[in-house]
Amino acid sequence: MVLGHARFYERIEMAQIETDSISVPADTVRVFAVDCFERLGLKAEDAYLVADSLVESNLRGIDSHGVARLLHYANRIKHGSIETRPEIQFSKLTPSLGKIDGGHGLGQLAMHRATGEAIQMAKEVGSAWVAVENSTHCGALAYYGLQAARQGMMAIVFTHADSMVVPYAAKHAFCGTNPICIAAPGATEESTMCLDMATSVVPWNTVANAAIEGVSIPEHWGVDAAGVATTDPEKVRGVRAFGEYKGSGLGLMIEVFCSMLMGSPFGPHIAPMYGDPTQRRHLGGLVGVIDVRRFRDLDAFTGSIARMGQEWNAQEPVDETEPVLFPGQREIMTRRQRLCEGIPLGVKVCEAFHALGEELNVRFAL
Repeated sequence: MVLGHARFYERIEMAQIETDSISVPADTVRVFAVDCFERLGLKAEDAYLVADSLVESNLRGIDSHGVARLLHYANRIKHGSIETRPEIQFSKLTPSLGKIDGGHGLGQLAMHRATGEAIQMAKEVGSAWVAVENSTHCGALAYYGLQAARQGMMAIVFTHADSMVVPYAAKHAFCGTNPICIAAPGATEESTMCLDMATSVVPWNTVANAAIEGVSIPEHWGVDAAGVATTDPEKVRGVRAFGEYKGSGLGLMIEVFCSMLMGSPFGPHIAPMYGDPTQRRHLGGLVGVIDVRRFRDLDAFTGSIARMGQEWNAQEPVDETEPVLFPGQREIMTRRQRLCEGIPLGVKVCEAFHALGEELNVRFAL
């Protein structure tokens, strides 16, 4: 156990918060999360899947979507808005199109199933799209993009959320942080490219983590109820879109794909993630995959991806301390480091874990 001053790195413009933290081995965190989910009523295999998605996010440096969200999930499960044993239903619409009803279970279960079904159809017909409805927060999308990449597939993954992001030129939030993930398999895990980014300057959960730890945030991240910039995470009612009108427009179009195809609610009509914990959220998502083998030899493709990454890395940097990295490479490097050094968890998150562990009769061993 190491107490230190940690920086929690995020995906957009190196957004980060700084807080006192404790480094905990990944396996310790994963076991605790699995035990908690099982105590909350999940089946063993489902508990492991959700816990693994959270721990992998922490390992990759995406702490906004890591195990700190266990507290939120537990709260909603206890209030009945998340089903612990959902009846997830897959409907095959055509040889290359399908849909998933998530049954209001944890979003990881629905999106993992959607990705798996898309992969299977793509193996049969070359490409596939699977839409998701009646889901909940599904964690970082890289988990599903990499799931497809390991099967020799290119992937595009979308999801949406309640009103969190202020449109360009507006004062108040409309769409969610509406992330996009694009993945392409490399010759190895370390050469696989995986872009996973919110369409906001910072993931909402980074602000939530700052609120938990009681630390301030940069002024340009978010606005208060009056649409005025604030450094107090407790007062944030909307975060800004990245790239001004570009990120704002991309977030809206992702909303169209995630809500309109399945008739799911959009933006202001989605129950807030951190609102009434008894309300269902009815979230949507979309997974698309392409079987690379239909276009060219897979080894040739993955070798080309690896070579492209090497040439990208070889570009002369403006600052020698900031290397030129391809999408997902910083996360790969962070994962390697954190597997050795442990996952940094905020001190107050650890305190909350101890309290949850006592409630569920699960020991959080540091």
